[in-house]
Amino acid sequence: MTADLARLTAAQAKADEVIGAIAEPLDGGPLLRIAVADAATGQRLATGFVAYKVGTPQLTVVAP
Repeated sequence: MTADLARLTAAQAKADEVIGAIAEPLDGGPLLRIAVADAATGQRLATGFVAYKVGTPQLTVVAP
């Protein structure tokens, strides 16, 4: 396995783990689409959805 393939495989596994941890069933109501992309290539690795409620506190962007 090349170094690039090993990095991409590890990135894909982590993206799947992150989306799996936050994804919610599509049961109606407003949704946010969450995408995980490889920072080095810009390639989208995973996509999931989370629901939100109208009237809740304002969403805040949090950077690591």
